[in-house]
Amino acid sequence: MNSDKVRKNSRRAQSGFSLIEVLVAVTIIALMAGVVAVNVFEEFFASQRDKAAIDIDGLKQAVKLYHLKEGRLPNESDWPRFLFDGSKKHPSPYIDTDKYPDDEVKDPWDNAYTYKKLSGKDFEIISFGADGAPGGEDDDRDISSKGDKS
Repeated sequence: MNSDKVRKNSRRAQSGFSLIEVLVAVTIIALMAGVVAVNVFEEFFASQRDKAAIDIDGLKQAVKLYHLKEGRLPNESDWPRFLFDGSKKHPSPYIDTDKYPDDEVKDPWDNAYTYKKLSGKDFEIISFGADGAPGGEDDDRDISSKGDKS
């Protein structure tokens, strides 16, 4: 009878998880959480780049409408006021002012979009990416109405 009691007690002592097993489980969970976090951040930054490209496309359409109404491209000094104020031949805004409540056209990184009047009827609208400076790689890469700049 005494030996039965010892066997029961020894089984109870062995019925939990060892420290090694717990550490292995915690490590696996931490690694999985790290992989998920990296993927979430990558998607977040990709969505910001997508939003900038969509914004630029809308701004490009506004510049084209200005050109159609006025017969010329806006000057760089007119940017971005004409978007909100309109023009002589088109007194209403060229963009949805609800989308830009502060009368500023800013990219997802809170930097102003840049407008460049090029030769002839050509122009370019640029977001300088996450760092707000020309050039860069990955999330800092420029996004342009002429195509994504690498």
